[in-house]
Amino acid sequence: MSVIKKNKRGEKTDVILAEAIEKYPCLSQYELARKLKWSPGRVNGSIRRLLRSREFILRVVERDGRRVELAYPVDEKPSNLIEIPSELLKAGNPVWNDQAFFYALDSSTIGVSGHEIPEWKALSCFIKAVPLRKEKGKFALAIPAEF
Repeated sequence: MSVIKKNKRGEKTDVILAEAIEKYPCLSQYELARKLKWSPGRVNGSIRRLLRSREFILRVVERDGRRVELAYPVDEKPSNLIEIPSELLKAGNPVWNDQAFFYALDSSTIGVSGHEIPEWKALSCFIKAVPLRKEKGKFALAIPAEF
């Protein structure tokens, strides 16, 4: 059986990074490196050690058309917040005001609209209106817990 040698600097790095992930979940490795003023390689090495120890997990999401790995504590649930760039909702869509309507159209499809849609309402087994927040060129809304 081989013995893995641990170095003290790596252990200190892991402790600092673990605290940062606890404090700021849902950041990418790049964002963590910028926040801690470390090199991306140092963050990557520490993340890999923390993943092996099963203290944290990475979730892959798509941001601005790019694949990004976000770090979470094991017990942390990803946010149910959806952010939609406002320019996507301009063409051919109704005016998005203060609320959005979620429709459970079938067992795997969710419909979201800025106003009630009678056709979806007739098909849907569940409907929920949620508040809509507008911020910095995007709309933010939370997926209802019932979904």
